[in-house]
Parts: sequence; structure tokens; C-alpha cells
Amino acid sequence: MNYRSVADMNELILRNLDQIPADVDLVVGVPRSGLLAATLISLYLNRPLTDVQGLGENRLLGKGKRAIPGYDEASIQDARKILVVDDCISLGTEIRRTKQIIDRLGFANRTVYLAVFSFPENPHLADFTLQVVPRPMCFQWSFMHTPELKGYCLDIDGLLCREAGLEQDDGGIDDEDFLSDATPLFLPTAEVGWLVTSRLEKHREATEAWLARHRVRYRELVMLDVPSHEILNEALHVDFKASAYRRSGASLLIENSPVLAQRIAAKTGLPVMCMTSNRMIANQDVERWVGRINHFKKLLRRLRRAPRSLFNRLRPHQRTIS
Repeated sequence: MNYRSVADMNELILRNLDQIPADVDLVVGVPRSGLLAATLISLYLNRPLTDVQGLGENRLLGKGKRAIPGYDEASIQDARKILVVDDCISLGTEIRRTKQIIDRLGFANRTVYLAVFSFPENPHLADFTLQVVPRPMCFQWSFMHTPELKGYCLDIDGLLCREAGLEQDDGGIDDEDFLSDATPLFLPTAEVGWLVTSRLEKHREATEAWLARHRVRYRELVMLDVPSHEILNEALHVDFKASAYRRSGASLLIENSPVLAQRIAAKTGLPVMCMTSNRMIANQDVERWVGRINHFKKLLRRLRRAPRSLFNRLRPHQRTIS
């Protein structure tokens, strides 16, 4: 699982600022995730910022107290070079739709496109792609809204809702008021494959009611089938979640607890994303093999490009000879 955080995006943008044409005088973000990357770029370059709709409405986003040369007199129609930014090119649907809008607005000849990330099949759809990341891919800022959730296992407490306070009995897990009124946290907008929780089976009805009230769609709710939390320990939590993860056949488990995440990854040899520590954790042997596979893929790409590179080197000499 190839995971990228907001910090990864920021670092990648900083390392590649020199790739952006110096004469860009307007940055446009593709809503919504593209606005995250576009805002960073506009701040670093100190250029005016808008979104795709604002481009058509001649509307710039506010600059706050920061001084941007020429901002007060700036007009979108006067922009000489426009940089349109998206976070990732997946199937290419969004960037193609954006290009059609830009064309209709009459900005095509002065617009260049940048994608921070891209899947291997579509980097050519942008003029600048900062990093090609192989599938499967998981982004910190959008993983709760991706169709890939149907292949994931998700924790509940500390992820979908806030964890219970210390003042509640048994950490709140057996508190009926908490189960009914837990404060939502990261609510998915796509269907989840498996919800794997250490809540007890006897609380299934209350948990299902909370999930229904907050419109959380899922295929299966996996709960602990023991009589009381008093008999639980960390090892039992790890065994339960690791077993559920393996049985599901899911490609990723997203867990709230850093300790449980580490131990589930070690026990299963499968990737576990910890939301609290913002880390993708994998068994060390798995990470080693993934590294070797990626290195082998890189060598294959170089070998595939070698004939074309050799041809391009020879071609000028052929022209000279002729």
C-alpha cells in the first residue's frame, strides 16, 4: 500500500518548485483536493489563487495580510500564464473535465497543468507530474471518500467517532449514552468493506443505530463476542483484529491505536495505517520485498526506455550525415 500524507505532498512540492515556470502569475486549484496543493504552491510562489469556478467568474481568493505584487489591480483576464493544480490524476476524468472548462473559458493557450501525484497510466495528462505512485495508493486527505474503502477494514472508536472520556466506566465502551451519542469524527462517504471494532457483540444494536444515524455504509460489522470487557487484554484485542483482518481479505486495515497498529501489522504481515500517528505500518519483511520489487520495476522502466534513448542520441548524427 503506497501511502502519502499531507507532509509528503508538502515536501514534494517544495523539492520541485523549480519545475514550475517562473512566469506563472495565477494558480488555480481543482476542487477539492487540488485546492490543498494549489494553496501551498500559491503561498510559496506568492501568486494569486482561485478555483476553477472562480476562473470563470473573474474572482480571486482573498490574500489576507500578505502583500502580493499587483494583486489589487489584478484581473484574471490579464493573467499571462495560469497554473492549474490537482492533487492526483487517477482515471483522468477530472483533469479532462477541467480542461474542457478551461477551453470554453478561452484560457487554453495560456494554461499549464500540474499534478502532484499520478497513477502510472496517466501522468501524461498533466504538463508537470511531480511523482508517479503505483497502485494501490492511499492519501491521508481523501482516504475516507474513496471507492477503495470497500476493500478496507476500519476501526470505529477514535476513527469514525471520538473515543470515550476517562470519566466513563470501562473507557466508555460499555456506556450506553456514549454508544448512542458518540461525537462523529472521520465519517466515510463511500461504502466500507469491514468495520472491525473491539466493542462487544451485545452492543451491536446500539452501534448499528449510530452508524445508520450518521449514514455510514458498510458490508460487515465485526464485533468482539465475549461477555465483558473486564476479561480483555491487549493480546486479545490484537488477536481479534488480526484474525478479522486476515479473514476479510482486505487490502488495508485502518486503526486508531499506534500500539495495536504495530502489533497487528507484525502478526499479519499486512499493511496497517495508524490514523493517530499518521503512519503506514508494515511487516519489515514485507517492506523489504516491496522495496526490492519497486527497485526491479524501476530497472525494467529504464530498460524499456533504453532503445528510445539510444535512438534519440543517434538521430542528430543521422541528420548531420544526410
